[in-house]
Amino acid sequence: MPRAWIRAAALLPLVCLGVFSWTGAIAPAADEPPRRSAKWYDELLDGRKSGFRRVVWAPSTWQGKQTLRDTTTVVSRTQRNMAGMVDTFEVTTISEVERGDDGTLWWMRTRVEEPGRVTVEELTWRTVDGKTGYESTVTILGQEENRQRIWIPLEEPVAVDVEAFLSERIRAGQVKPGDTFDLRQIDVRGRVARIAKVSVVARETVSDENGEEIRCLKIVQRDPGSGREILLWLDDAGTFVQVRVGSFVIRRTTAAKAEALPTTPAGYTITVPASPPLDRIFNADRVLLDVHIRADEHRKLPSFPASPWSRVTSQTGDDEQGYVAKVELRRHDDTTKQATIPVVDKTFARHLEATAMMQTEHPLVRQTVRDVVGDERDARRAAHKLARFVFSTLTKRSPEVASADAVQILESCRGDCSEHCLLFVTLCRAAGIPARRCSGYVCIGGMWGSHAWCEIWTGQWIGADPTTGEVGTAARYLFFGYRDEPESYPSVVSSRARGRLRIETTRIEEGRAAFDLADASAHRISRPEQRRYLHVLAGIEARDVPAGWTVRLSRDNMMTIRGPGFTARLGAWGDQGADLETAARYFRGDRTTFAGVPALLRQSGSTRIYTLFSRRRRVQVYVGGGDDQVLGTLERVLAPTFAEPALAWPPDKPEAPAADPKKKAPISTDK
Repeated sequence: MPRAWIRAAALLPLVCLGVFSWTGAIAPAADEPPRRSAKWYDELLDGRKSGFRRVVWAPSTWQGKQTLRDTTTVVSRTQRNMAGMVDTFEVTTISEVERGDDGTLWWMRTRVEEPGRVTVEELTWRTVDGKTGYESTVTILGQEENRQRIWIPLEEPVAVDVEAFLSERIRAGQVKPGDTFDLRQIDVRGRVARIAKVSVVARETVSDENGEEIRCLKIVQRDPGSGREILLWLDDAGTFVQVRVGSFVIRRTTAAKAEALPTTPAGYTITVPASPPLDRIFNADRVLLDVHIRADEHRKLPSFPASPWSRVTSQTGDDEQGYVAKVELRRHDDTTKQATIPVVDKTFARHLEATAMMQTEHPLVRQTVRDVVGDERDARRAAHKLARFVFSTLTKRSPEVASADAVQILESCRGDCSEHCLLFVTLCRAAGIPARRCSGYVCIGGMWGSHAWCEIWTGQWIGADPTTGEVGTAARYLFFGYRDEPESYPSVVSSRARGRLRIETTRIEEGRAAFDLADASAHRISRPEQRRYLHVLAGIEARDVPAGWTVRLSRDNMMTIRGPGFTARLGAWGDQGADLETAARYFRGDRTTFAGVPALLRQSGSTRIYTLFSRRRRVQVYVGGGDDQVLGTLERVLAPTFAEPALAWPPDKPEAPAADPKKKAPISTDK
């Protein structure tokens, strides 16, 4: 499960459109001498304290210009709950800014300190060979040789943020409710300047830490691209008293109160139960969802973007009762086209480039690609080798470094989905396979959770998930956005969705089989008169059951068969990427087959235990008693469990036609 948004929350509002520093400066009146000032702020996530910040302003000079120097220190401490597994993240961010009285950004350096790593990002206005623009550099201390440099050509500099842009005008009494402004800011990821819309909506009273009421101007800043809204309350000195971005709040306080962090950090959860659980989801071709979105007065609706993985087909509800978005998920795969590596088409230059976190030219990365890919030149087959390498090499637990880079991941051989994703993309790019990172929610059978996966070019864009070793992904991903694309905003969707989703699966299609799941009574189908039984949610099926045998379906993925002198129990679970080779590390047994499928067999007394993998599920069969003839009959009865599913259970009513995947969803981003 990804942690990228944690750092974004720590930087907010230090970072919005790439570089975005809240200054908190208090400039003196024209007839006052220059003076230094400091302010303290609490940070709250969902109403619980997640950190604090200290903002210091002082007069300065920069390259001969009279400037204001703002230094902002942010200390953030949060806990992430992933299905009961809790990780604590601590981040300290120090941002230094040189700016003009009107907010013009001349220079900015941001130092991000996490356990085990320090990253320095610097932005400088320059004139080179008569051309002007910003030079952006990102350096991981200790890896200066991997410094990433980006040149962003602009005719004129941008503003630091809305507070710096308006503060002087507010002190001069030139800002009033009803005023609107265009705020130019730098988008480092997009490598352009973008314009945010700023509106002065009202005069409101905000209470400070002592309960004193402060008259403020309420400002709304809206980014037209992402739809993100930032609310600020600026006092008559032009400094912010409070900021709100969804459920994240910054509010002015005293030094003593700010530095008093709670013993238990503010926590958040990134998973929700699957309803119903679907252990067959890893092989689904099409899935229909009802995504229930709880009302939240402080957060707008998450606008799920259309993608090859998912699209919203309709949405209903209101701000009081909440909303229901109907979503279609599809398999994202195509084997009809091929590409030879390395791909050299300049169209994919951005998806092949190195970054400070993805060191494609590092000797360890290059050697790993040579060892894994060898002489393979087919993009899909090479990507599959890399995906299986990442899956089998990394231990699935959070790394010691909060945000590990590709080299650190390779050296430590550990990480969750964020590390799997980043390493896989790095290795693909180093091999000449265009690749990019994706964010959203994924179903792993019993739950949905925040996830990072990939998209790669193999003659066409297809899905890939190194956390489960897959190239070509099934219909189980709710897409939020691309982390590496400038026009995509997964963190905005994630912050709006976090903690307010309930996801129900209403239909699943696999091969020629299709099942409506809205009626829980249809999850287990027993037809003794036809001698057929089916566990729909796990895809466990028994046909042509002999007379005298009984079949019982239990839980969401279990089947028990009893007959003269024997009992057999069968369970199926989403395989999470394992196969017979990797399973041999954990399950003892001899190689054999069951129902024609390769299996591991071990004996425990009179019980034979088979472990096998079929249709992206791990299946275990326990057979107690019975002779070889009984075993042969049992294998024949259970053979449909391991075969491609057929439409063996005709629906009571005609199947609804599949929705057109090219049709855009009637959903507004302004809700």
